[in-house]
Amino acid sequence: MEKIPCFIGAVIGGCLVMHVTGVQILISLLSSAPLAKRRHRKNPGFDLKKANRRILRISLIGFVLLLLVSAIVMRFVSVISTMGYLIGLILSLVCSIRRMTPNNRKNQRSFEHIYADCYPFPDDPEEVPPQSHTES
Repeated sequence: MEKIPCFIGAVIGGCLVMHVTGVQILISLLSSAPLAKRRHRKNPGFDLKKANRRILRISLIGFVLLLLVSAIVMRFVSVISTMGYLIGLILSLVCSIRRMTPNNRKNQRSFEHIYADCYPFPDDPEEVPPQSHTES
């Protein structure tokens, strides 16, 4: 009976770790990479190499962090807590499957914001849309 709270805590911890690192890795690989290729086909000036480097960097950092946390959890906690942690990882992954598609509207908006510097800037300053500054 005393191991149930540890198990539940490990499930919650696994969900949080997967949500923060694992899901972001998969979104980066399964959504951002196809979106970058699509943007490059539509706009040849889009810097695909820069976008791919950023996708790779995000994926590698997240993967290393996920491995590090998982290794620490598996080394220092009991078997039941490790099983709870792994179940939490899987639950978080299953709950986030829909977020990993390139056709997800939230991913497309996020992509436009994160990879805005990969788009070419217009040569003519008059083509740049004016920035609206609101004063409070």
